[in-house]
Amino acid sequence: MDREKREKILGWILIVLVAILYFFANLQKVLIPGAVFDTLQQRYNVGAAEITRLGAGFMYAYSIFQLVVGLIADRYCGARAIAMGGIFFCAGSVISAFDMGLETLLVSRIATGIGASVVYLSMVKMVTRLSASAYTFILGIMVLVGYSGSVAGGVPFVAAVEYFGYTAVMLTIGALTTVVYLLFLANCAVTTLPPVCRDVKLNLTPYIASFKVRHNCCLWLTVAVGFSVFYSMQTVFGKKFLEDFAGMSAHTAGMVVSATMIIASFNGFLMASVSRMCGNRRRGIMRFCGFGTLIGTLMLFAAVFFDLRDGILPMAAWILMAFAGNVSPISVAVQRETNDDGIFGTVLSIGNCLAYLFIAIIGGVSGMLMEVFPPQMSGDLRIYGRNSYMLLFGMLIVFGLISAIASLGLKESGGKRIEVK
Repeated sequence: MDREKREKILGWILIVLVAILYFFANLQKVLIPGAVFDTLQQRYNVGAAEITRLGAGFMYAYSIFQLVVGLIADRYCGARAIAMGGIFFCAGSVISAFDMGLETLLVSRIATGIGASVVYLSMVKMVTRLSASAYTFILGIMVLVGYSGSVAGGVPFVAAVEYFGYTAVMLTIGALTTVVYLLFLANCAVTTLPPVCRDVKLNLTPYIASFKVRHNCCLWLTVAVGFSVFYSMQTVFGKKFLEDFAGMSAHTAGMVVSATMIIASFNGFLMASVSRMCGNRRRGIMRFCGFGTLIGTLMLFAAVFFDLRDGILPMAAWILMAFAGNVSPISVAVQRETNDDGIFGTVLSIGNCLAYLFIAIIGGVSGMLMEVFPPQMSGDLRIYGRNSYMLLFGMLIVFGLISAIASLGLKESGGKRIEVK
């Protein structure tokens, strides 16, 4: 086998391993607290604010380190960035399995968030390097693979925890993550990685240049806010809301979480295909993200306000937001088509940072809003009422308005490089 073909094969093996790591990164995003909200409340005997803080800690770490990862990936390449961050990812994943107190669990979630933050942006850089022409389509497939991790964090994870116990399941996930990471390192050792790009300086200049482009700000707010509203439902309070308000069992609510994540997983691939069939048009999909998010939040508020407890309207809203919230292959394409290659990674990192920063904010504030009105106790289980959820969804309407208004400032790129201001 000639050297060029061998390097190509090794490069694609790296991509496959990264996709698996992205699967585990998405899995970790939804496990705590969303899938085991009640389990953790009962274990530590604390309120919603303390439990949602676990998710917020992960998301704050994930979002803030996106800014660092963008520059590291631009300078050192995606594979080296994953090699650096994977240590935190594996360590945090394993430590999260053990019951060493709420504060230790929070620290482990922060470490996991730091490690998980390197995967997506690095994956994007690696995909665009290996397949510059079809990167949108391939990235859609990669997102589909990754999001299946979030699907696994619904019903399969809940069922596994009930059968095997929380510690055994989390420890297994951490061990598997570590095995894949070690295989990734082994492959890096025999693969010729891109040279270090010393022209990319680790300073604030790319960030300043990115924020000077008004179109970037509109795009970031549209996609980051739309995604954050949907993902907060998935990972923080959505399952708990269906159990408390709609009276669903843990299994049924978990099935809804899994179903909406399946929709979101396929939607990234679907939107990439729709854009391709429509001559690589992007703006309509971006506006659907903004206004779909707004309408979804209004539907959720209406369901609680009118006390519609059959769950049909909330589920319809959630499904709408699943379609609207995950348009990442298209948003990546727009960012690539409206920015210079030298700041592409930085622009992506800012967008990702904002998305998960909003998730962290929503997650943290949601716990405090839910506790404004004391929950009813059913044994050692806390059940939150209509007033708590009206406050929560009222906040989400504000976020939906931001996403919808920002989408009006976007231009159509048509799959080509365009100049924007």
